[in-house]
Amino acid sequence: MPPNIFYTLDDSGSMMWEMMPDNIARTGSGDVTGKGYDNYIDGCGGNCWVTNVFPKPANVYNVGGAGDYDIGHSIVVGFNHNITVARWRSSDVNKAYYDPKILYQPWADPNGGLMAPANPLSALYNPVAPSGGTNTNAINLSVNQTYANGAYGWLADDATSYNTNGRTIFPALYYVYKGTLGCNQSTLACFDRYEIRTGTVFPAKAAARTDCAGSACTIPEELQNFANWFQYHRSRILTARGGSGQAFSKQNSTIRVGFGTINTTGTVINKVSNDFSAANKTNFLNTLYKQRMPAAGTPLRKAVDEVGQYFKDTSITGPWQTTSGVGLASTQLTCRQNYNILMTDGYWNGTAAGGGRNGNYDGTNGPTITRPDGTTYQYTPAKPYTDTFSDTLADIAFYYWANDLRTDWPAAKKNVPTTSADPAFWQHLTQFTVGLGVKGTLDPSTDLPALTSGAKVWPDGSINQIDDLWHAAVNSRGKYFSASNPTEFAAALDSSLNTIAERVGDAAAVGTSSNTVRAGSSIFTSTYRTSDWSGQLVQRLLDDNGVITGTGWTATTPVFSTRQNNVFTYIDSAIKGKVFSYSNLAPTDKAYFDTEAATYPATTVTGTNIVDYIIGGPDLNRLRPRTVPFGDFVNSAPQYVKAGDDSGYSYMPTGTPGKGTYGAYLLSKYNRTPMVYIGANDGMLHAINGTTGVEEFAYIPKAVMSNLPLLSRTTYGHRFYVDGTPTVGDYYDGGWKTALVGTTGAGGRAVYAMDVTVPTRPSFNEGKILWEINSTTQPELGYTIGTPQIGRMPNGDWVAILGNGYESNSKKAMLFIIRLSDGVVTKIDTGVGNATTPNGLATPKLIVGSDATIKAIFAGDLLGNLWKFDVKSSGTTIAFSGTPLFQAKIGGVAQPITVQPDMIPHSNGGMMLLFGTGKIYETEDALNTDVQSLYGVWDQTGASGVSSPTAISSSQSALQKRTLSWSGSNAYTVSNETIDWTSKRGWYMNLNLSTGERLTIDPQMFFDEIVFTTIIPASAVDTCSSDGKSTTFILNAMNGNVFPYPTFDTNGDNKVTSADAIIAGKQGGLTFGSTLLKNGSSAIIYQPVSSGAGLSGNGTNASAIAPSYNPTRRIWKQILRTD
Repeated sequence: MPPNIFYTLDDSGSMMWEMMPDNIARTGSGDVTGKGYDNYIDGCGGNCWVTNVFPKPANVYNVGGAGDYDIGHSIVVGFNHNITVARWRSSDVNKAYYDPKILYQPWADPNGGLMAPANPLSALYNPVAPSGGTNTNAINLSVNQTYANGAYGWLADDATSYNTNGRTIFPALYYVYKGTLGCNQSTLACFDRYEIRTGTVFPAKAAARTDCAGSACTIPEELQNFANWFQYHRSRILTARGGSGQAFSKQNSTIRVGFGTINTTGTVINKVSNDFSAANKTNFLNTLYKQRMPAAGTPLRKAVDEVGQYFKDTSITGPWQTTSGVGLASTQLTCRQNYNILMTDGYWNGTAAGGGRNGNYDGTNGPTITRPDGTTYQYTPAKPYTDTFSDTLADIAFYYWANDLRTDWPAAKKNVPTTSADPAFWQHLTQFTVGLGVKGTLDPSTDLPALTSGAKVWPDGSINQIDDLWHAAVNSRGKYFSASNPTEFAAALDSSLNTIAERVGDAAAVGTSSNTVRAGSSIFTSTYRTSDWSGQLVQRLLDDNGVITGTGWTATTPVFSTRQNNVFTYIDSAIKGKVFSYSNLAPTDKAYFDTEAATYPATTVTGTNIVDYIIGGPDLNRLRPRTVPFGDFVNSAPQYVKAGDDSGYSYMPTGTPGKGTYGAYLLSKYNRTPMVYIGANDGMLHAINGTTGVEEFAYIPKAVMSNLPLLSRTTYGHRFYVDGTPTVGDYYDGGWKTALVGTTGAGGRAVYAMDVTVPTRPSFNEGKILWEINSTTQPELGYTIGTPQIGRMPNGDWVAILGNGYESNSKKAMLFIIRLSDGVVTKIDTGVGNATTPNGLATPKLIVGSDATIKAIFAGDLLGNLWKFDVKSSGTTIAFSGTPLFQAKIGGVAQPITVQPDMIPHSNGGMMLLFGTGKIYETEDALNTDVQSLYGVWDQTGASGVSSPTAISSSQSALQKRTLSWSGSNAYTVSNETIDWTSKRGWYMNLNLSTGERLTIDPQMFFDEIVFTTIIPASAVDTCSSDGKSTTFILNAMNGNVFPYPTFDTNGDNKVTSADAIIAGKQGGLTFGSTLLKNGSSAIIYQPVSSGAGLSGNGTNASAIAPSYNPTRRIWKQILRTD
C-alpha cells in the first residue's frame, strides 16, 4: 500500500546561515544564551550574530525587508590568516563549509537529471533565483573581490568587528585540520590553508573525488567543485534543499508526498499527491527549491500539530482518498500508513499546538482503541516514552500516534499494518526527525536502552529541545537522525525514506535437509526483521510425517577474534581470494572505508575499525548497534548440502576424465560436514555448519565493497548486498571437487565461485576462492535474480550457466556459460532487447542426457520469449534458427518470464515445458495489473513422427485454453477440455480472476503434477484486505487439467482424502517460495508466510498433496535417453 509521506522543512531564519553547528565561533562573549551558542558577540553597535562566511546581498532567499535574517546584525567571518578564519573555513570545524573530500554535485533536476554545474566565474548565491528570491547576484570565485556593503561587518580574531567597505578578499579559500598528535582545533598551526589559484598544490585526492583525473586534483577541478559547493550547498537551507532533492528524486512513483514548512509565511501544507509520478515529482522539487524564506523563528510544535490535523481530514480531498477529490468517502483506504519527516536546524520556540493540545500525553493513559477482533489497546505510561513534562514536541508527536486519527471508522477498519517497530493498528502519524548540525544532552545511538530501563530519564523538552526532537521520534515509533554536514544530511533523508519504504513489505525462504521426509529430516527457515534489518536462520525438526516438532539450532557466528580469519573476499584476477581485513584490501577498496571513517570526528573511527565492524567487531559506541550477528535474509534461499549428494556422473561416457573415480569421491563425501549456504544483506555469503549451526566461513564479494561501509552508519537505510541464491555441484578438474556458485542478486551485478570440497576451516581457505566476475569486465551482466546451474558440456568443460539477468548495460537477453576452473566466459546473445525495450534472461533449465552431459538449455526473458539453446561439442547455439521456441503474450503485449521453467517428457516424445509469466523485482511491478498466464508448451524435438521440429509461432492460439473459475471464496477450478495434439502445442491458463496475479516463484514437478505458486501483491488492486495473497496450483503437467481426485487438504485435517474437495488451486497468505518434501506416496508443501509485523517468514504453511493414481517416476534432474 503506497504510504503518505509528508515532508516538513524548517524555513526559520537560521536556515540561511553558512555555519554549523551554532557553537563553533571563537569569541570573547562565550555562551550568552544558555544553549551552546558561541557565535553571539558585542561590539558592532548592537548584539550581533556570526552567521555567514560570505557577505550576502539582500534578498537571496526572499523579497523585501524579510529577505535577510537580522540584516545589519550579522557578522561575516574574515579571510585573513588567523585561527577564527581557519576554524570557520574548515569543514572539520564548520560542517557547512567546503570539504575537499566531497564531490559536490548540482541539485537534482525536476526533469530527472542534475542542474547545470556552477560557473566558477559567475557562481550564483541562489541557484533558483529569481523565483526562489529576487537576488540574481553572482560572484567570480577565481579572482580577488572587494566588497562595499556596509550592512555587514567582518569578524576579527579578537571578537571585534569592522565594516566590510573596501575589504579585498580571495573567495576560493579553505583550511584542512591536520589532526596530528598534539594538535587541537584552537591552534592555527594545526590547519593547512589552501587558496584555489595558481601556485597551490593540493594533497592526494579523496576516494570520492572521481571528478579529478590524476592522483591529486588540479586547480580547475578544485575550483569547479568549490563553485558547485558555493552555489548549491553553501548554507544550511541550500544543503537541506540539495539533500532533500537528491533523496526524493530517487523515489519511485508509488509513494504519495506532501510538503510543508514550519512558518505561516511559507507553505504550511501542500497536500499529499495521488502518486509521485513525473509531474508530481517535478511539482514537489520546484516547490522545495523555490520556497521563499521568512525571517522567522522555529515553531516546531505548531508545525507538527498542523500536519497532524491535516491527517485527521475525513473529506474526499484529504490524505485518505486514493485520488484526491475523486470518489466517495466510503472508498477511502483505511490501511494507508502516514509519516511526517520533520527537518530542523535548531531549538523549537514560538507558538504551541492549537486546540488545547498541550498536555503531558506520554505521561498519562491514552484512549482505548478496539481491534477488528474485538480486543482493545490502551497506552499506559511506560518507558522509554513517558516523562513528567507537558506541552513538548514529544507530547504532540505522541498525541498523533496514540490517538485514532479516524474515530469515524469502526473497529473493523482499524487495519493499519503493524511492525515490530510500530505496533499501532489504528490510523496514526509516525514522525521521522532530522536534526541538522545540532546535538542534545542524550546520545540517540547509545542511550535508548538506559531510557528504557530507567537508568536515564528524558530531560525537560522545553529546555532541551534537541533531546525533545529525538523523543518525538521515539514516542511516535519513528526514527531520529542527526546530521552534521551535507553528506550526512542527504544520507539521513535517504535512510528515512528507505526505512519507510521497507516497512511496507517483507519476504523469506525455506530450505530442506532432504527431498524426502525421513527420520531426522529438517527444514531451514530464514527470516528478517525490518526494525533493525537483522536476519535469523533456524533449523526446524520434522517428525516422520513431516510435522514440525521443534527447533534444532539457530545459526550464529564464532567470536570476533576467530571470525577475523574466517571471512574472505576477492581482490583481483591475479591475487584472487584473501582474508577480509583492511591490510589485505586493494587501495581502491580501502578508500571506501577511509572515506566513511572521515565522516566521524578525527581519530575516533578508522577504516580498520569499520572493516572490523563488518565482520562482527565493536561498534565503538559510534557505529550502528547490532543485537544479532546476521543481516537480513530476503531473496536468498538457504541451500542445504548433505553428505553423499550424488550428481550422477558415474554415467558419463567411457573414457571421460573422472568417470572411474566418481564412485570413490561419493564415498568420501559421506564423511563431509553437511552445510547450509545463504546470502545476506550484511554483505556476505554465509556457510553454516549444518550440524551445529555455527558459521564455518563467509565470503564478501568485491562487487559490494563500495557500499559495504554504509552498513556501519547509525542512519543506515536498507540496501541489498548478497541477495542471490547460491548453487552447489560437483565438477572435475584434475580430480573431483565441489563448487559453489553464487550471485549478488539485487545487490549488484556479479557472479562468484569457490571450491567447497571441504567446507570447514582450516581446510577451506583463501586459496579456495576461484573467481569473481562483475559488470565492469562483463557489461552484458545484469542483476542476476535467478540461480546459477552447474553441469558438464559435450566438449568436456565443467561450467556454471546462468541468464545475464536484468538492467545490464547491453539491455539484451544473453546466456552466460562460465568455465568453473578459471572463470572464462562464453556468451550466447539472443540479440533481443535495446535501450527502449530492455531485456534480460532468467534462470536456465538444463536438459542432461543419460550420459550426464548437458544437451539443451531453456530460459525465458523479460519480453516473454522462451528460448532453447542447443548444446553440442562444437558449441552452443540458439535453436530454431535463432528464434524463440515460444512467445508469451496477450493481444500483442509481452508477458515477462522470470521463473526457471520445469519440464516433463511428453507422451509422444519431446518435452513439455512448464512455466508462467510476471515479474516483481522492481517496486513499480506491484502496481501492474496486466493479465499473466500459466503455460505448458511442447518442444517437439525427438517427438514421434516429427522430423523437423519447429518453434511455436502463434502464441496462445497454438495452445489449448484452460479457463479458471472460482470454487468458493479461496479456491479455483479449471476447465478440462481435451487437447488435440495434432493441432495444439500445449495449453495455457490466463490468471484473470485475481487482479495482479502472476508467477514469480519457480514451478516444481512432483511425479506428473506441476505445482505453481503465484503471488498477488496487495498494491496491485490497492486494497487493504491483506499484504497480498498467493495461490498454489496443482495441475496435470501434460494437459493443465485438474486431477479427478483431491490434491489439497481442503477440510483442515492435514490429510488428503476423498473427503476433500477437488480443486485446481487454493488461495491463502502471501508467500515468496515453496519447498516440496516427499512423504511416502504424497508430498508436503512448505511455504513461509509474512507475519505482517516486520518479521518475515516466522510462520510456515504446510499443505499435503497426493500423487496421481498412475505416477511416472519422479524427476528432480531431467534425464533423457541419448541412444
